[in-house]
Amino acid sequence: MVTRMNRTWTARWLATLCATGAISGAMADPVSIVNQGFEANAVANGTFPVLTPTGWSILDPGNILDGALDAVGIVNPTGTTFYPGGVPEGSNAALIYLGGDIGGTPVSLSQTLSATLRANTVYTLNVHVGNIASGTGLPPFDTFGFFNLTGFPGYRVQLLAGGMVLAEDDNTLAGSIPDGTFALSSIRAVIGNEHQMLGQALEIRLTNLNRAQTPENPGIEVNFDNVRLDASAAAPEPASLLLVVPGGMAAIVRLAARRRSRRA
Repeated sequence: MVTRMNRTWTARWLATLCATGAISGAMADPVSIVNQGFEANAVANGTFPVLTPTGWSILDPGNILDGALDAVGIVNPTGTTFYPGGVPEGSNAALIYLGGDIGGTPVSLSQTLSATLRANTVYTLNVHVGNIASGTGLPPFDTFGFFNLTGFPGYRVQLLAGGMVLAEDDNTLAGSIPDGTFALSSIRAVIGNEHQMLGQALEIRLTNLNRAQTPENPGIEVNFDNVRLDASAAAPEPASLLLVVPGGMAAIVRLAARRRSRRA
């Protein structure tokens, strides 16, 4: 049985190792994402062509995309009122515009990564979510007229492996993203050594939830930008630290000897 004295002694030893640098925070490694900032597609200032962003695919479970009043593509808001301050990274952002079936089923952009789910790993997914302001595109897109984009249809950001959701942000920023701005969505998944999806391909999904608000504030479009996924080693359990910290056992022995000499 572990006594209170032993627990206190172990805690002090761990604190000493941390203070001296024997145990340090794991460095996060970026996981490769194709077209993470949606800059691979050349888009002129003030335009928003309908195209599937390079490296991404469209998920439309309700089969609502009609090619006319609904659109998935890229927006470059430079020179417009859509995003007066620009986008978080580069000049482009992804768009999911659902004007033809407001309040219908969600539509997503998805990317299955080359990386697979690893054991004892912490994954952190960061995505900027945009609430586009109303406005008009630049020529020749000005022929589409003025877009009333007041309101917000909701979003979801997910990290998956083998089709299983590991972590998600289900619209937690709704109501806190002013028109014409982006906010950071950040989710985290801690994977142990027995997860059932180990070795399965990682996947990122960015979703317009398509939740209707009011006729005056319909909430039609969501934008996404600067998608980043980092992986770092999970912190080892305290009982296993002796196995991974160089000189760990020797440090324990020396500390125990000093405690015995003090009692003597």
